[in-house]
Amino acid sequence: MQRWDWSVVRAYLPTALALTTAFLASLAVPDVRAGAIPVAATADWDWAPYVLFALACVLGAGATHRLWRRRQAAGLLCPCGGLLGPERVGRKGGRASVCRACGREWRRRA
Repeated sequence: MQRWDWSVVRAYLPTALALTTAFLASLAVPDVRAGAIPVAATADWDWAPYVLFALACVLGAGATHRLWRRRQAAGLLCPCGGLLGPERVGRKGGRASVCRACGREWRRRA
């Protein structure tokens, strides 16, 4: 696999996990309703698969938008061509972004 392929896999991994969790929750809801699994408030769990599916849609749309911006070279990009992650506190204390492809740390210029 090339670097672009791994970037796509890493970008859509949270979406895939949310969809898998939504699917498993949708399989568990009938068992909860039937009483096979003792839960005190069964009506409160009916909405869980829908919320997880909506979360997966939002995560997927965000990943698609970031990858599209990378293809257009409009997003935050490292000189290697990789996507920069969100700004966090860096190793030396300042705000920095880490490249998702090569792992280099880029500091925000003030």
